[in-house]
Amino acid sequence: MNLSKKMRTVLILAAVFASTFLTVFLVIASTQSAYSSPNSYVSEFEGMDITIGPKPNATDVPLDTTITIDAFSSAELNDLHTTPEVPIAGVTVEVSGPMSYKQTFYPAQLLKPATSYTVTVTIRDTPVSWSFTTTSEPYQPTISFYIATYAPWIALAAAITTAMLTGSAIWHKKHQNLKKL
Repeated sequence: MNLSKKMRTVLILAAVFASTFLTVFLVIASTQSAYSSPNSYVSEFEGMDITIGPKPNATDVPLDTTITIDAFSSAELNDLHTTPEVPIAGVTVEVSGPMSYKQTFYPAQLLKPATSYTVTVTIRDTPVSWSFTTTSEPYQPTISFYIATYAPWIALAAAITTAMLTGSAIWHKKHQNLKKL
């Protein structure tokens, strides 16, 4: 096998590895979550419907819940605060309607069991608050939690396996061609 054929094989295997890793990782990231999505509630604020979650006065809220606020883009959503304080690991913003955006706040750690939380957010310079209470049950992670948490490792294993199978198929085809000579 000359250098150009070896280089072509290396490039094929690199492309198979990269595309498999990215595909598996993106599928997991877009379909699995290490967090629970809260039940939401539509509330009216200054003539505008906003959707908040968890619902006001909700009980038995999972310890791994996110906090969501969905409002028109003109709502000028600022300053999310929780009492007791919940450190936020990240925030995603997604288009939820023609002129509205849903913001999802991801806590950096599990919420405390059997605890009442008050969420306050400023909308158009006016504080809006609601409360919810978490479940007293211990946290029971779901399969989605494990898949989302280990997504890079799952994608890596799939990429290595696919690249090895592709390499084996290339090697087998090369040796079949040599036998014919």
